[in-house]
Amino acid sequence: MSVKYRLVKKKNMGKDQEEVPEKMYAQPVYMELVSFESLLDEIVEAGIPTNQVKGVIDRMNYLIRKHLASGRRVQFGEFGNFRYGVGSTGSATDEEFDSEMIKTPRIVFSPGSLLRKARENTQFERFAFVVSNSETNDSGGGEEERPGEL
Repeated sequence: MSVKYRLVKKKNMGKDQEEVPEKMYAQPVYMELVSFESLLDEIVEAGIPTNQVKGVIDRMNYLIRKHLASGRRVQFGEFGNFRYGVGSTGSATDEEFDSEMIKTPRIVFSPGSLLRKARENTQFERFAFVVSNSETNDSGGGEEERPGEL
């Protein structure tokens, strides 16, 4: 299995942008979404009842939210860690700073060892767009078909 990608032309932000204003960059092509229900079905295949799996996941979601709200980092086994990432607008002095200047926090996920290893072992394959005969004979538009776009 490999991750599919396509090439897209984007503005060159590198040091050579004067000579080459645009470059081709890889962009992932996402296939179908694996739904939560599909994941539950796959876990059930291991002999664990659906209601128990869903109950554990719901409880973990509640506990992760609770601990993040208390300013804690949360380790979720070999899956990884969760923490809040916080940013704010600046102030010239301590006295001028107000907590209202803090932006809505992001939830930062750091993958555990198994996911890091999966990431390191990822292979890539260029996605080939399939063009039908009717599209090649049609002189209109000139746009290529892209998954997930209407």
